[in-house]
Amino acid sequence: MRLNAELKATGEGDILVDSSASIIKPLLSADLLDRLYLMICPEIAGSGQRLFDDGLPSSNWTLTHQKTGELGEIAMVYDRARS
Repeated sequence: MRLNAELKATGEGDILVDSSASIIKPLLSADLLDRLYLMICPEIAGSGQRLFDDGLPSSNWTLTHQKTGELGEIAMVYDRARS
């Protein structure tokens, strides 16, 4: 995670991680995410990898955007609330 912290501290612009729980989980754990884009689709797969595992540090997020699609999918944007 050292590289990610350096990128965040010295880089300009956004770093986007698309559909990779194996990358997002360590970033959440290291408190390096400022925004989450989540989509919920009305489909039951029966199994799969959890995004929010037990043991992640507590954090506060604010819902900044929400949109429901024609098929019932919900797209949400959460921003990290930092004090």
